[in-house]
Amino acid sequence: MPSTEFDTLAETRELRAAGIEASHAEAIVSTVGRSVDGLLTESRFEAAMAEQTAYLDKRLAEQSVGVEERLGEQSTRLDKRLAEQRVYLDQRLTEQTAYLENSLAEQRAYLENSLAEQRAYLEKSLGEQRVHMEMRLGEHTVAIAELKSEIYRYLWLHGSMIVLVLTSLYAMVEGWSRG
Repeated sequence: MPSTEFDTLAETRELRAAGIEASHAEAIVSTVGRSVDGLLTESRFEAAMAEQTAYLDKRLAEQSVGVEERLGEQSTRLDKRLAEQRVYLDQRLTEQTAYLENSLAEQRAYLENSLAEQRAYLEKSLGEQRVHMEMRLGEHTVAIAELKSEIYRYLWLHGSMIVLVLTSLYAMVEGWSRG
């Protein structure tokens, strides 16, 4: 690729040697020089790209530092909020546990009291039933003893009558057999 940078004096000499007047040759070289200055050359392109790359690297590094700082701040804030939330949850769980244990203790006490009352009532009722049954059994035992004594008296009377009847029959049968 030909270089766009050129020696203006050498070019002016060539144009004059070709038969162009000196003032015209200088004007042509000056015009071409100005138009070449605006052209993009490989060295200018590489220099501009290197400058742009350096600028982008600098800006990306600044952005990385900013992003890292913000991420660090966010991470710190998140850790702080999580710790606060953990403390709050632990406190609420402790309160709920205490409330539940208190409620369970109250229910247990109420249940034990109710069971004790039921047991006392049952024992009292069973005691009353036992006394009543023993009294009734005593009454029945006396009644049975009286019935037994009546039965024995009637048996004795019947037995005595049978003996009298048999004795009379025996005497009658003996009287018949003799007579």
